[in-house]
Amino acid sequence: MGEQTKDSAARINNGLEGRECVPFFKTDKNQIIFEFVYLIVAFFAAVGLLVVLQFYGDKVGISYRDKLAMMAVIGGFLGGWVYDTKWFYRVTARGKRDQYGFPWQPHKFYWRVMTPFLASLVAFSTYLLASADFFPFSLKEKESARTAFAICFLLGYFSDLVLSRLAAWAEKIVPKASND
Repeated sequence: MGEQTKDSAARINNGLEGRECVPFFKTDKNQIIFEFVYLIVAFFAAVGLLVVLQFYGDKVGISYRDKLAMMAVIGGFLGGWVYDTKWFYRVTARGKRDQYGFPWQPHKFYWRVMTPFLASLVAFSTYLLASADFFPFSLKEKESARTAFAICFLLGYFSDLVLSRLAAWAEKIVPKASND
């Protein structure tokens, strides 16, 4: 039992507990409740914006090209939201512990809050590159808002993978600087 206590103390001292990194919440429970509400509000805001774009976009003066871009951004956001929500569910609802043995990691607060926004930017930027035929493949129906939404949803969900693949691709394209 003494070894487990030492092991737990070592884990706490290596900076993984993170409560001081997130001073807004006194307990894990308060942080979990906030993140749950945040995820719900973000979802309904994104879906509300989708409804407005789909049914009222023309009436409020949004051009089709602007609608297409907004659908792509929202698709990426919702893809990142699903990824984020899946993580939230795994950690809280099922009570699974992560690889460090902590039921909740408060220091990942900023990562969890920013994930849908970062995923949206990655997805939208990648979609713009793909629709501009920058990559060695082309998109069918690149002027379709549904296509933009669907592709960006997937790019947003897999945004970490997209970034790693883009980095690997860029390393092949961009020449290395010589030390001469």
